[in-house]
Amino acid sequence: MLRNTMLGLDNVSWILTARFPRKTGCIGTCFFFVAALYATQRGSAQWVPHGTLRNVPVRADCHMTRHGVGVSLQATLFYPYGAIFLCPEREREIDARRPGAARFFLVHEYGHLAMRSREEAVADEWAAKQLSMVPAERGTLRAVIAYFVDEGTLFDPAYGTGFDRALRVARAAGIAEKEWPLPLVAYAKDEEIKRAEETTLRLRLNDPYNNAAQMIIWIDGRPIGVLSNVDGERPLQVPNLTPGQHLIQADQVWIYHTEPSGLKSEVARRRQAECELASTGKKLVVLELRYDGSDGDTLSIGAAEANF
Repeated sequence: MLRNTMLGLDNVSWILTARFPRKTGCIGTCFFFVAALYATQRGSAQWVPHGTLRNVPVRADCHMTRHGVGVSLQATLFYPYGAIFLCPEREREIDARRPGAARFFLVHEYGHLAMRSREEAVADEWAAKQLSMVPAERGTLRAVIAYFVDEGTLFDPAYGTGFDRALRVARAAGIAEKEWPLPLVAYAKDEEIKRAEETTLRLRLNDPYNNAAQMIIWIDGRPIGVLSNVDGERPLQVPNLTPGQHLIQADQVWIYHTEPSGLKSEVARRRQAECELASTGKKLVVLELRYDGSDGDTLSIGAAEANF
């Protein structure tokens, strides 16, 4: 069990296969000095958290992760720097499939804390960029991209598909397309073709204080993905909407006040709202969100087509 420590660092043991006579003087001592130095260099060659992230406790607790690979908690009175919980069982399962891939998920959780964001895409991109700056972590990136490709079209509205995550990591890490797995190259090309046919959903908030939100969008009872403007605008691509009435539902809505500096203050959490869209088949839909905490804590959304 790993607690309050960086995970994934090598356990280095040094085995002497030859005996050194006493008259060799410092040979044995020098050997161990060089070995220790080498071990230190190996450890420092891996990505390590920086700044206040070094104070974040990392604990092994599959119950906290609900048997997912990892979860992070933002700063609280009990955890003033936040906390990360990992499930060793899931890490072993992931590494058994793609050795070295599990390490990415640790850095991903640091990404949630570093960016003070709940968004999985933001944490994925942060982790990929961090690991790409450390040459020794290229293997981690290759392993996790392969792992996500293995997941294929398995979909979670908070993350997207396995292919979505693989593409997100590869692009954020700046990995050349020629180094991508062939199924990922094919997927990226298909996505470019599909994008031309899909509808773009954008978020609008006109309140100067309640000026940022993130939510999971459902259309006609089908989960689509995350719509957000909290960490920069992230429009959501949705399947082409045919002319007619469509039900749009916003689930797990979190509302924030954001400063120009990027500082976020939570206003409301876990809200829901829905609306009808009368579509004529246009390619851009604007979802407008209104929240009033002083009037019964009301949230409403409206959707309308717009021109690019």
